[in-house]
Amino acid sequence: MNQLPSSQFHTGEIAVQQRLGVADMVAQYSEGFIRPAMPDQHREFFSNLPMVVVGITDHEGYPWAMPLFGQPGFVQSPNAKTLDISSSPVLAETLKINFNKNKKIGFLGIELHTRRRNRMNGMIAAISPNGFSISVDQSFGNCPQYIQKRELTWVDEPHTYFDSKDLCLMHALDSRSTDLIDSTDTFFIASRTQIFSSNERSGIDVSHRGGKPGFIKIEGDTLYFPDFSGNRFFNTLGNIQSDGRVGLYCPDHATGNAVFISGDAHILWDAESAAEFEGAERIVSVKIRSSLFIDNFLPMRGTLQELSPSLTHTGTWQKNQPEHNSEGQARYRKFTLTQKVKESQDISSFYFSPADGQALSTYTPGQFLPIRIGQEGADTAILRSYTLSRAPEKNAYRISVKREAKGLASRMLHDTFNIGDSIEVGQPAGQFTLANNDHAIVLLSGGVGITPMLAMLHGLIRDIEQGAKPRKVWFVHGTQHSAGHAFADELSTLAKQHAWLQVHTVYSQPKPSDKQGQDYDSAGRISVDLLKHILPFDHFDFYLCGSAPFMRSLYTGLSATGVAKSNIFYEFFSEGSIEDNNLEATPTAQRAEIHFAKSNITAIWTPKEGTLLEFAEKQGLKPLYSCRTGNCGACSCKINAGAVSYAKPTAYTPEEGAVLTCSARPAAGTPTISLDF
Repeated sequence: MNQLPSSQFHTGEIAVQQRLGVADMVAQYSEGFIRPAMPDQHREFFSNLPMVVVGITDHEGYPWAMPLFGQPGFVQSPNAKTLDISSSPVLAETLKINFNKNKKIGFLGIELHTRRRNRMNGMIAAISPNGFSISVDQSFGNCPQYIQKRELTWVDEPHTYFDSKDLCLMHALDSRSTDLIDSTDTFFIASRTQIFSSNERSGIDVSHRGGKPGFIKIEGDTLYFPDFSGNRFFNTLGNIQSDGRVGLYCPDHATGNAVFISGDAHILWDAESAAEFEGAERIVSVKIRSSLFIDNFLPMRGTLQELSPSLTHTGTWQKNQPEHNSEGQARYRKFTLTQKVKESQDISSFYFSPADGQALSTYTPGQFLPIRIGQEGADTAILRSYTLSRAPEKNAYRISVKREAKGLASRMLHDTFNIGDSIEVGQPAGQFTLANNDHAIVLLSGGVGITPMLAMLHGLIRDIEQGAKPRKVWFVHGTQHSAGHAFADELSTLAKQHAWLQVHTVYSQPKPSDKQGQDYDSAGRISVDLLKHILPFDHFDFYLCGSAPFMRSLYTGLSATGVAKSNIFYEFFSEGSIEDNNLEATPTAQRAEIHFAKSNITAIWTPKEGTLLEFAEKQGLKPLYSCRTGNCGACSCKINAGAVSYAKPTAYTPEEGAVLTCSARPAAGTPTISLDF
């Protein structure tokens, strides 16, 4: 197998990187990302998991992806080069797996409720009646992109949950498999290099794929899925380039059903194929060789809590797509601004109607609307998503936008958009919607976070008008003062019309002219103590939308009072997670000279420039990155001189002498930094 000796990648991966023009960049920044042994944080992570996914070939060389389950601790790492697993593939006989010593194996640890994952590839070192051991060849982390948030719980004891009798492989998908795949938002794919050798770069890899339900398309004996932007290493695509044989595992975490597939994959490089799916960089096809549907297979179950925020600007396969736009993309329609209403000193509502006179796409209150704003003299449009601020109506979408001083799109909408101007509108999307139950509801919003809450409230009113039973609703909103209080009259009118609705307004900085009891109800900020005072004893669902500190404070406070996390709903897009409360920035320099050694560029950094990654991009450089939040390590770069600081601890720990440019800034007292790119 021909191999570049200095590369961490095999020839298939390098071929894909070269085709897409990123090989030099990847070679420059990937050193140390793929390790020959597991770091301690990966070893500890694996040992705490109740589920992992492995990739192993059958006797004909086709890889299969399959899960292993056990109580936390069923995976142990006695040293950095070894994993011991006290479980065995229960489908080995059914799938004719070549489960023997010295065989290549891929290994993925994934924690759905935190969106953490790490990968390892190696070789089966030993097999015993209680499990097997893996000798590590490659260990590397992964970013949390495209992982859907779920909390899995046991419904059956591990090792006793499954009976393999009466199972047999099929050469096509049955209707049960098709239904599951059509609705899935997650699958795992095992892929392999063409040749297995002692070279650690050869072997099997197993990886996660996520998308909105409907992101896999089935046509006859072939399925198609989009390849989204990732870390640019192209491990899976590189394997497909090398060999093409793959295995897919599609779980239904709600029912416990699962589909297993083996087949032959091909990469569809043409732009027309990618244009069929919003957000796809390319499409992968898999011709199905064999499949297996298993009812009630999974011993752990859990419902979807939140789709990955990385999926905001991705779509689904559409059987009847609208006409293509000028870029060959079938996802946006031309709309016209029909009304513009100022709701407060910095928030305005914008009403958009279809220019073609056709019907609007329906949506669920709480979802957002993707829009594209053209820029005169620019080749690219501005892409943004804004929450729809009312329930569906026949003739127009309404978004309500805060004018941000540094927000290009919001300033254009507020300052330059006039009635009759055009905009491109995508399909409404998002998972921040009301749960389907009869619980009492508390809507908690801060500032412009009022928009999804208002839409949800209008949706409840519409449902009640159509015969639904009323639910008690408390609408608690916080803002600075009356000048910034959007929709005040609208909420006041609704509260008078509906006995089941209670509105409570909190001003943090009331103006001298603001009257308590008339303009607002409480002074200060929304807190758990305030909620205890105004809410009766009941079982509530809480919905949060506002700034990151606002949401973190309420989430932490509600959890501390005993509110179950399953009764707290939110949509969180800020750095870290909603459970991170210690995000005070460590001291940074006020000025530093940054030298990009290999590019021979020197420039002055100040705090307004942001992270080192953002600063490098402003210099015209194209550093490697993936998650941009310190979770994956893709942006790891050697630092030749100087020191950096991080606003918060990163999930990924870079090698000694390296920094994560996506999260790092020059540390206080550091006049000069030299980075190795």
